Amino acid sequence: MLANVRRLSSLESVGETLRALLNELAEQEPEWLLGVITPDWFDRYVHRFELQRAPFGKQAQEALLEQVGQDSWELLEAVQAPQAPASVGRLPLVAVLRQVWQQHFERVQGRVKWRDGPLVGNEERVVSPYDLEARQSRKRETEWLGYKVHVSETCEAEDEVHLITQVNTTPATTQDVEETAPLLERLRERELAPETMLLDSGYLSGELIVHEADKGTQLLGPVLLNTSWQQQSGYGLSAFELDWQQQQARCPQGQVSQSWKPNVGNRGEQMIQVRFAAQVCQRCEAKAQCTTSEKRGRTVTFYPRQVHETLQQRRGEQGGKAFQQAYAPRAGVEGTISEGVRRHGLRRSRYRGLEKTQLQMTSIAAAINLVRVDALLVRKRAGLPPRRPRALSPLARLQQRLSA
Repeated sequence: MLANVRRLSSLESVGETLRALLNELAEQEPEWLLGVITPDWFDRYVHRFELQRAPFGKQAQEALLEQVGQDSWELLEAVQAPQAPASVGRLPLVAVLRQVWQQHFERVQGRVKWRDGPLVGNEERVVSPYDLEARQSRKRETEWLGYKVHVSETCEAEDEVHLITQVNTTPATTQDVEETAPLLERLRERELAPETMLLDSGYLSGELIVHEADKGTQLLGPVLLNTSWQQQSGYGLSAFELDWQQQQARCPQGQVSQSWKPNVGNRGEQMIQVRFAAQVCQRCEAKAQCTTSEKRGRTVTFYPRQVHETLQQRRGEQGGKAFQQAYAPRAGVEGTISEGVRRHGLRRSRYRGLEKTQLQMTSIAAAINLVRVDALLVRKRAGLPPRRPRALSPLARLQQRLSA
């Protein structure tokens, strides 16, 4: 979902934040501000910063970077000075400018310098002074500034009305898998948690499948496949035999691992790291298919037993026809999202800030439910089935004619 702000480059973000603070100071403490800035500041910041024409040439561009950084630094220093009015330091935009400045600038030997890259990742980086919770994110070829919307709905029977049960808005950088457990917890609090929940692969992990099954909900959906180059060469994780009792792994060449140690993954999850002896791997005739290390042995990392076996089982099942038939109803939520986008403005926030955007999303979900319930009641009064039958495509009609 797109935030209700303009998308800015890193320099524009700093310049526009500085301009926003200057506008607020001009309203709150105009006389004090005139004693702090010089007339050339008006030329640089009286109009929206992103409307400025970028200077031509590397030297001119670097000069602009330094100028904006120096102006921001001087204003922050003036705000903190003892002679500054007390009300100035309490303005929220002062803290915002300080944060944005630190993201992109630093002082080296008393001189303001542009950083080689942002100080923080996209999860923490403020991009616009007008919506501090909007974040810059990217999914494959799509890049946007704003939020994500997570939706769940009922899908028990094809001939019944499907209703949205939960909608939640998060910053755009929030990973989908982080929302699965909180979403189900909120459904349990309202006694709406399903026995089976159909999910996109982005919302699934082996840990979640095991954890939620213990709480009474089966998570059904395809998990991500192992796409490593070793998997393609026949030496991926599935090719290793794991002896959980002896805490050993055996490679496809029959060699036994040297060590078996607990480890922690990127998201803090429990992992197990297995290492093979360097002298064994370096002399192995299959080394080129197994590892690229010139000095060490192969290292294999996998989940604890229950999670590992759950993932292996799901990967074996998800290519089958039975699994695909059971998972097919999940496509219905894509239609719900499409309806929200085309008819209710789900793709763009009308407000600024996460809380107000969430209120908009909740209102849209309620509107969709009301429309569906109204359609159900109208059809029932007319003696029609609860849902309008889906029209057959020309090819399906041709198939039907041949089979008649």
